[in-house]
Amino acid sequence: MRIFQVIHASTNSNVPGSITWYRNLYEPLIELGHEVVLVPTDEVRKAGRNRAAARARFSEKLVEIFRQEHDKKPLDLFFAYLTDDEVDPTAIDLIRKSGVPTCNFSCNNIHQFYLVEKISPHFDYCLHSEKDAGQKFKAIGANPLWWPMASNPKYFRPLNLPRTISASFVGANYSLRARYILHLLENGIDVHVYGPGWVWGTSNKWRSIAKRWKYLFLSLSARTPQAQYAASAHLADHDLRRYLSARFPKNVHPPISDEELIALYSRSHISLGFLEVYDRHDASRPVTYHLHLREFEAPMCGALLCTGYSDELAEMFEPEKEVIVYRNQHELLDKVRYYLAHPERAEKVRLAGRARALRDHTYQHRFKQLFATIGLSGTI
Repeated sequence: MRIFQVIHASTNSNVPGSITWYRNLYEPLIELGHEVVLVPTDEVRKAGRNRAAARARFSEKLVEIFRQEHDKKPLDLFFAYLTDDEVDPTAIDLIRKSGVPTCNFSCNNIHQFYLVEKISPHFDYCLHSEKDAGQKFKAIGANPLWWPMASNPKYFRPLNLPRTISASFVGANYSLRARYILHLLENGIDVHVYGPGWVWGTSNKWRSIAKRWKYLFLSLSARTPQAQYAASAHLADHDLRRYLSARFPKNVHPPISDEELIALYSRSHISLGFLEVYDRHDASRPVTYHLHLREFEAPMCGALLCTGYSDELAEMFEPEKEVIVYRNQHELLDKVRYYLAHPERAEKVRLAGRARALRDHTYQHRFKQLFATIGLSGTI
């Protein structure tokens, strides 16, 4: 097939040089033998305060490139990873008039659905990585299709490295993550964390102080219990993360590269995962749950993944046989202690988890399923 693809490379702009989405969404298509016209969204994602003007320019450019490529040689599919801030809905409408099927992939819809709420009804298919997010798309007149996350085994693979780290986690510091990590550290588990928001040093000292005074002022000046609770929740969350960094400075680290992440899965006896997120990343809002890329990357790398339980996770991997699961911080501590003390049991789970990931959860497999579902499997 000839596929027009519009995506960005990084899963997090705070991770220097990350190209995880290229490796997961672009390269598998090439490996499957498809011709891909790739249009990066980097210019509009980096626009900052000039986002509206950049979105308009990018939308016009996107339609122009699409028409040129379609005229040169017919396209079979338009596949994007776009948000409301990156493209105007009218651009998608113009592209759909060509008759080429359009798909837009998005994740984090459980707590950040507002990022794709405007553009989603304009696509033929809205691919959502969290199973329960489908109802959100239906409510706005969009056409949802559950397309779970996966991993590319070409890159996410076991490395022949000694396991020198008891437990590790890679990801941003938000929601309940600091609470879990603090509980492990206070109970003697030498867990190391890497990513945005874990290290509180001189670079963000004054910004941290200003933010704390802001929340304190809002809490003291609140006119309603609801407003006071919201400000107090943000203040407590802020102070907890700062306290963790100050008390255990040797265990918190800045973001690491894609290659360092892959190596860390092999260097760690246990790789942790956390499913909790605050709605809209707001500490005063309810906690909800969804799977992340690491739930697929870690087993693909042959790591022993210990993550939160969800029914959706249990559809992907068999709990306690292919991954380890917990339901609260006490069970997490018990599981970590047990598997650190029983390396032979840990190895059995690692091997089973990787076998399942290779069999069912590669992006090559996901794309084949997608094409069959939308009727493109027979397209040459």
